[in-house]
Amino acid sequence: MVRVGFIHLLLFMALSIGRVAIGEPYTIGIPIPLSGANRSPGQDIQRGFELGREILGLRDTRFVFEDDACDGAKSVTVVKKMLEVDKVNLISGIYCNTALFPAAPLLNRSKIPVLAVGATTGDKTGIGDQIFRIFPADQLSLKALLPEIEKRGRRLCLLTETDAYSALIERTVLKDWPRQSQGAAVFSESVNAGERDFRSALVRLTRRGCDSVFINACGDDGFIAAFRQLKAIRDQVPVFAIYYPGSKSVQVALGDTLRGVVYADLASSDALVTPLGSEFVKRYRERYGDFLIAQPIALLAFEALRVISEARAQGVPLAEFLRRGTIRNGAINPYSFDSDGAVQGIDFQVVTY
Repeated sequence: MVRVGFIHLLLFMALSIGRVAIGEPYTIGIPIPLSGANRSPGQDIQRGFELGREILGLRDTRFVFEDDACDGAKSVTVVKKMLEVDKVNLISGIYCNTALFPAAPLLNRSKIPVLAVGATTGDKTGIGDQIFRIFPADQLSLKALLPEIEKRGRRLCLLTETDAYSALIERTVLKDWPRQSQGAAVFSESVNAGERDFRSALVRLTRRGCDSVFINACGDDGFIAAFRQLKAIRDQVPVFAIYYPGSKSVQVALGDTLRGVVYADLASSDALVTPLGSEFVKRYRERYGDFLIAQPIALLAFEALRVISEARAQGVPLAEFLRRGTIRNGAINPYSFDSDGAVQGIDFQVVTY
C-alpha cells in the first residue's frame, strides 16, 4: 500500500511540472519524416508530442509539425520556414542524421536550442553548442552487435544503402571488425539511397563466401527490398541489421521470413520507463494501439517535451539545464548529456526476431 502511494506521488509530481503557469505561448518546431521510408518513426514522434502535451497539461505550448522526409534539402527548407515564418522558440523532433546535418549551420546561426529526438551526429563532434540529441549515437549499436556477428564466422558481407547514417555504420564496421582473427574479412557493396534493386550487389557479395550478411539499410523500404532479394539468392545465410527488423511495417511486410534475424536496437519502452513513462506508454496504447517501431521513439519524444517544459518552468535556458548533470524524475531512467550534446546512459541491446 505504501509502495503504490509513493508511485502515485511521484507521478503526480512529474505531471505537475508542465502545469506551471509559464506565461507567453511557446512554439516548438518539430521537423519529422511523415512520408517516405521513415514515416513510421515520424508518426510515433508526432503522437509522442501530442499525447505528451495533454499528459503534461501544456496548454500554452504550440507545435509546428513539418515533413522533412529525412531529406537534407527539404530539412533546410522546413527549418528555415520554422525560424522565419513560424518564429518557433525551439526545435525538436528530427529523426534522421540526413536531416540534422544539412540544417545544423542554419540552426547554429539562429542560436536556437535544439533537442533532437532521433537524429544523432554519429562520430562527428562540434556540430553546435545548442544542439542536443536524446537518442544515443547510432554507431554505439555495433559494440553490442559485432560480437554476435563474429560468433557466426569471420567473413562478413556488408550491404549498404548509402546515406549519412548508413555510411557512418559502414565505416565503423570496417574500423572495428576484428582484424586480429585469422581469416577475418569484410566484403562491402553499396547502392544509392532510394534504389530498390540490390540483386547485382548481393550476387557479388554472396560469391565471396559470406558467413553472414549485414543489411545496412537507411529505411524500412530499403531493408524490406534487400532482405527479400537476399532470400531469393541465398536463403540460409544469417542476417544481421540495426533497427529495421523491429519496425512494424517491416514485420508486416516480411512476416515469418524474419525469424532468426539478429539486430541491435534500443531497449523497449517498457524497459526504459519510470512511473511517469509507464503512464505515457499505457495511454499511448489505449489511444493508438502498439508503437509503430520497436525503438522507444515516442517515449523519447515525450521525455524531450517534458525536459523542455521543466527547463521553462525553472526559467533556465535549455542548454544550461541539460548540461547541469544527471536528469532524474523523468519518463525514462536517469540520463545526462556530454559536453558535445550527446546523451549518456541510454544503451543498445541485441534482439533475435
